[in-house]
Amino acid sequence: MIFFILCFLDFVESSKAQVLTGMVRIDGGQFRPFVNDTGQRIRVKPFYLDAKAVTNREYKDFVEQNPRWGKQTVKAIFADENYLKHWENRQKDESANYPMVNVSWFAANAYCKSKGKRLPTTAEWELAASAPPVGSKYHDVNEIILLWYSRKMPEQAAVGSVYQNSNGIYDIFGLIWEWVDDFEKSAAGNQRDGGESIPEGLFCGSGSLGVSDVSDYATFIRYAFRGSLKGNFTSQKLGFRCAKSL
Repeated sequence: MIFFILCFLDFVESSKAQVLTGMVRIDGGQFRPFVNDTGQRIRVKPFYLDAKAVTNREYKDFVEQNPRWGKQTVKAIFADENYLKHWENRQKDESANYPMVNVSWFAANAYCKSKGKRLPTTAEWELAASAPPVGSKYHDVNEIILLWYSRKMPEQAAVGSVYQNSNGIYDIFGLIWEWVDDFEKSAAGNQRDGGESIPEGLFCGSGSLGVSDVSDYATFIRYAFRGSLKGNFTSQKLGFRCAKSL
Protein backbone atom coordinates (compact mmCIF):
# COMPACT_ATOMS: atom_id res chain seq x y z
CA MET A 1 0.00 0.00 0.00
CA ILE A 2 2.81 2.41 0.91
CA PHE A 3 4.45 1.68 -2.44
CA PHE A 4 1.31 2.67 -4.35
CA ILE A 5 0.88 5.83 -2.27
CA LEU A 6 4.47 6.87 -3.01
CA CYS A 7 3.98 6.18 -6.72
CA PHE A 8 0.83 8.28 -6.71
CA LEU A 9 2.58 11.19 -4.96
CA ASP A 10 5.43 11.00 -7.47
CA PHE A 11 2.90 11.13 -10.30
CA VAL A 12 1.19 14.19 -8.77
CA GLU A 13 4.48 16.04 -8.33
CA SER A 14 5.57 15.11 -11.86
CA SER A 15 2.30 16.37 -13.34
CA LYS A 16 2.55 19.58 -11.35
CA ALA A 17 6.10 20.18 -12.59
CA GLN A 18 5.01 19.64 -16.20
CA VAL A 19 2.16 22.12 -15.82
CA LEU A 20 4.39 24.79 -14.27
CA THR A 21 7.26 24.49 -16.74
CA GLY A 22 7.73 27.87 -18.35
CA MET A 23 5.32 29.57 -15.94
CA VAL A 24 5.91 32.07 -13.15
CA ARG A 25 3.90 32.62 -10.00
CA ILE A 26 2.10 35.93 -9.71
CA ASP A 27 1.36 36.62 -6.05
CA GLY A 28 -1.91 38.37 -6.71
CA GLY A 29 -3.07 41.48 -4.92
CA GLN A 30 -5.42 44.41 -5.22
CA PHE A 31 -6.32 45.40 -8.77
CA ARG A 32 -8.00 48.72 -9.47
CA PRO A 33 -10.24 48.36 -12.54
CA PHE A 34 -9.61 50.82 -15.33
CA VAL A 35 -13.28 51.83 -15.45
CA ASN A 36 -13.66 52.84 -11.85
CA ASP A 37 -14.99 56.13 -10.51
CA THR A 38 -15.64 54.71 -7.02
CA GLY A 39 -12.11 53.66 -6.08
CA GLN A 40 -13.24 50.06 -5.56
CA ARG A 41 -10.56 47.39 -6.02
CA ILE A 42 -10.74 43.74 -7.06
CA ARG A 43 -8.89 41.08 -5.12
CA VAL A 44 -6.86 38.89 -7.49
CA LYS A 45 -5.83 35.53 -6.08
CA PRO A 46 -2.31 34.17 -6.71
CA PHE A 47 -1.96 32.37 -10.04
CA TYR A 48 0.58 31.15 -12.56
CA LEU A 49 1.20 32.80 -15.92
CA ASP A 50 3.30 31.71 -18.89
CA ALA A 51 6.59 33.60 -18.85
CA LYS A 52 6.44 33.89 -22.64
CA ALA A 53 3.75 34.00 -25.28
CA VAL A 54 2.83 30.75 -27.06
CA THR A 55 5.03 30.22 -30.11
CA ASN A 56 4.39 28.96 -33.64
CA ARG A 57 6.20 25.73 -32.80
CA GLU A 58 4.05 25.08 -29.74
CA TYR A 59 0.83 25.81 -31.58
CA LYS A 60 1.88 23.67 -34.53
CA ASP A 61 2.28 20.72 -32.15
CA PHE A 62 -1.19 21.44 -30.79
CA VAL A 63 -2.75 21.47 -34.28
CA GLU A 64 -1.04 18.20 -35.18
CA GLN A 65 -2.58 16.61 -32.09
CA ASN A 66 -5.93 18.34 -32.62
CA PRO A 67 -6.58 18.42 -36.41
CA ARG A 68 -9.95 20.14 -36.03
CA TRP A 69 -8.02 23.33 -35.29
CA GLY A 70 -6.19 23.24 -38.61
CA LYS A 71 -6.68 26.06 -41.12
CA GLN A 72 -8.72 23.92 -43.51
CA THR A 73 -10.77 22.18 -40.84
CA VAL A 74 -11.65 24.87 -38.29
CA LYS A 75 -15.25 26.06 -38.40
CA ALA A 76 -15.90 29.67 -39.40
CA ILE A 77 -17.78 30.27 -36.17
CA PHE A 78 -14.52 29.64 -34.30
CA ALA A 79 -12.05 31.50 -36.54
CA ASP A 80 -12.24 33.98 -39.42
CA GLU A 81 -10.58 33.69 -42.84
CA ASN A 82 -7.22 35.02 -41.62
CA TYR A 83 -6.72 32.20 -39.11
CA LEU A 84 -3.13 30.85 -39.40
CA LYS A 85 -2.56 33.11 -42.40
CA HIS A 86 1.08 33.72 -41.49
CA TRP A 87 1.78 30.00 -41.81
CA GLU A 88 1.28 30.17 -45.56
CA ASN A 89 4.55 29.84 -47.53
CA ARG A 90 6.70 29.85 -44.40
CA GLN A 91 10.31 29.19 -45.25
CA LYS A 92 12.39 30.45 -42.31
CA ASP A 93 13.01 28.06 -39.42
CA GLU A 94 13.48 30.91 -36.94
CA SER A 95 9.77 31.69 -37.19
CA ALA A 96 9.17 28.67 -34.95
CA ASN A 97 10.09 30.82 -31.95
CA TYR A 98 8.02 33.80 -33.04
CA PRO A 99 4.81 34.37 -31.07
CA MET A 100 1.73 32.61 -32.36
CA VAL A 101 -0.59 35.18 -33.98
CA ASN A 102 -3.59 35.07 -36.34
CA VAL A 103 -5.33 32.95 -33.74
CA SER A 104 -8.87 33.42 -32.43
CA TRP A 105 -10.05 33.47 -28.82
CA PHE A 106 -11.71 30.09 -29.34
CA ALA A 107 -8.48 28.56 -30.64
CA ALA A 108 -6.35 30.13 -27.92
CA ASN A 109 -8.77 28.90 -25.29
CA ALA A 110 -8.69 25.37 -26.74
CA TYR A 111 -4.90 25.38 -26.73
CA CYS A 112 -4.71 26.43 -23.08
CA LYS A 113 -7.26 23.80 -22.05
CA SER A 114 -5.23 21.13 -23.84
CA LYS A 115 -2.34 22.03 -21.52
CA GLY A 116 -4.46 21.95 -18.38
CA LYS A 117 -4.44 25.73 -18.29
CA ARG A 118 -6.69 28.63 -19.26
CA LEU A 119 -6.51 32.16 -20.61
CA PRO A 120 -5.82 34.83 -17.97
CA THR A 121 -8.59 37.19 -16.95
CA THR A 122 -8.26 40.89 -17.67
CA ALA A 123 -7.56 41.58 -13.99
CA GLU A 124 -4.86 38.89 -13.87
CA TRP A 125 -3.24 40.04 -17.09
CA GLU A 126 -3.24 43.71 -16.08
CA LEU A 127 -1.88 42.90 -12.62
CA ALA A 128 0.96 40.79 -14.02
CA ALA A 129 1.72 43.44 -16.63
CA SER A 130 1.83 46.31 -14.12
CA ALA A 131 5.22 45.29 -12.69
CA PRO A 132 8.03 47.71 -13.58
CA PRO A 133 10.44 46.86 -16.42
CA VAL A 134 13.81 45.26 -15.77
CA GLY A 135 16.97 46.99 -17.02
CA SER A 136 15.26 50.17 -18.17
CA LYS A 137 15.62 53.82 -17.23
CA TYR A 138 11.83 53.96 -17.09
CA HIS A 139 10.28 53.08 -13.74
CA ASP A 140 6.69 53.58 -14.85
CA VAL A 141 5.58 50.85 -17.22
CA ASN A 142 3.25 53.23 -19.06
CA GLU A 143 6.17 55.46 -20.05
CA ILE A 144 7.93 52.66 -21.89
CA ILE A 145 4.66 51.47 -23.46
CA LEU A 146 3.93 54.90 -24.90
CA LEU A 147 7.50 55.04 -26.20
CA TRP A 148 6.94 51.75 -28.03
CA TYR A 149 3.61 52.93 -29.41
CA SER A 150 5.36 55.99 -30.85
CA ARG A 151 7.77 53.84 -32.85
CA LYS A 152 7.42 51.21 -35.50
CA MET A 153 8.00 47.87 -33.85
CA PRO A 154 9.73 45.02 -35.69
CA GLU A 155 7.35 42.94 -37.76
CA GLN A 156 8.55 39.75 -36.11
CA ALA A 157 10.82 38.79 -33.23
CA ALA A 158 11.37 35.72 -31.08
CA VAL A 159 9.52 35.50 -27.77
CA GLY A 160 11.64 36.65 -24.84
CA SER A 161 13.64 39.08 -26.97
CA VAL A 162 11.90 42.42 -26.38
CA TYR A 163 10.98 43.09 -22.77
CA GLN A 164 10.96 41.61 -19.27
CA ASN A 165 9.28 42.93 -16.15
CA SER A 166 10.07 42.32 -12.49
CA ASN A 167 7.47 39.54 -12.33
CA GLY A 168 9.63 37.53 -14.74
CA ILE A 169 7.13 37.97 -17.58
CA TYR A 170 8.54 38.51 -21.07
CA ASP A 171 7.09 40.65 -23.87
CA ILE A 172 3.72 41.28 -22.26
CA PHE A 173 4.20 44.64 -23.95
CA GLY A 174 6.15 45.56 -27.05
CA LEU A 175 5.72 42.43 -29.17
CA ILE A 176 2.04 41.53 -29.70
CA TRP A 177 -1.42 42.13 -28.30
CA GLU A 178 -2.74 39.24 -26.21
CA TRP A 179 -6.11 37.60 -25.70
CA VAL A 180 -7.67 37.53 -22.24
CA ASP A 181 -10.45 35.21 -21.17
CA ASP A 182 -13.04 37.92 -20.53
CA PHE A 183 -12.12 40.23 -23.40
CA GLU A 184 -15.78 40.77 -24.30
CA LYS A 185 -16.36 42.64 -21.03
CA SER A 186 -14.49 45.51 -22.64
CA ALA A 187 -17.25 45.90 -25.24
CA ALA A 188 -19.13 49.16 -24.80
CA GLY A 189 -22.35 48.74 -22.87
CA ASN A 190 -21.58 45.14 -21.88
CA GLN A 191 -23.25 44.49 -18.53
CA ARG A 192 -22.26 40.89 -17.86
CA ASP A 193 -22.13 40.19 -14.14
CA GLY A 194 -18.84 39.76 -12.36
CA GLY A 195 -16.63 41.70 -14.73
CA GLU A 196 -15.42 45.12 -15.70
CA SER A 197 -17.97 46.45 -18.16
CA ILE A 198 -17.21 49.48 -20.31
CA PRO A 199 -19.89 52.19 -20.48
CA GLU A 200 -21.09 53.66 -23.75
CA GLY A 201 -19.04 56.67 -24.81
CA LEU A 202 -15.96 55.73 -22.81
CA PHE A 203 -13.59 56.71 -25.57
CA CYS A 204 -15.49 59.88 -26.52
CA GLY A 205 -15.44 63.17 -24.65
CA SER A 206 -16.56 63.13 -21.03
CA GLY A 207 -16.96 59.35 -20.99
CA SER A 208 -13.32 59.12 -19.97
CA LEU A 209 -14.17 60.68 -16.61
CA GLY A 210 -15.38 57.28 -15.43
CA VAL A 211 -11.91 55.73 -15.55
CA SER A 212 -9.43 55.40 -12.70
CA ASP A 213 -6.73 57.47 -14.45
CA VAL A 214 -7.67 59.78 -17.32
CA SER A 215 -3.99 60.26 -18.22
CA ASP A 216 -3.34 56.53 -18.68
CA TYR A 217 -3.34 56.62 -22.49
CA ALA A 218 -1.62 53.24 -22.86
CA THR A 219 -4.46 51.49 -21.03
CA PHE A 220 -7.05 53.41 -23.06
CA ILE A 221 -5.48 51.92 -26.19
CA ARG A 222 -5.53 48.38 -24.78
CA TYR A 223 -9.17 48.58 -23.71
CA ALA A 224 -10.21 50.15 -26.99
CA PHE A 225 -8.53 47.30 -28.86
CA ARG A 226 -10.15 44.63 -26.68
CA GLY A 227 -13.51 46.30 -27.12
CA SER A 228 -13.21 45.91 -30.89
CA LEU A 229 -12.74 42.14 -30.78
CA LYS A 230 -15.05 39.18 -31.29
CA GLY A 231 -14.28 35.59 -30.39
CA ASN A 232 -13.54 34.43 -33.93
CA PHE A 233 -11.40 37.45 -34.89
CA THR A 234 -7.74 36.99 -35.76
CA SER A 235 -4.96 39.53 -36.30
CA GLN A 236 -1.31 39.42 -37.33
CA LYS A 237 -0.41 41.14 -34.05
CA LEU A 238 -2.73 39.25 -31.69
CA GLY A 239 -1.51 36.20 -29.79
CA PHE A 240 -1.81 34.79 -26.27
CA ARG A 241 -0.26 33.14 -23.24
CA CYS A 242 -1.84 30.79 -20.72
CA ALA A 243 -2.56 31.02 -17.00
CA LYS A 244 -3.34 28.52 -14.28
CA SER A 245 -5.04 28.89 -10.92
CA LEU A 246 -3.20 27.84 -7.79
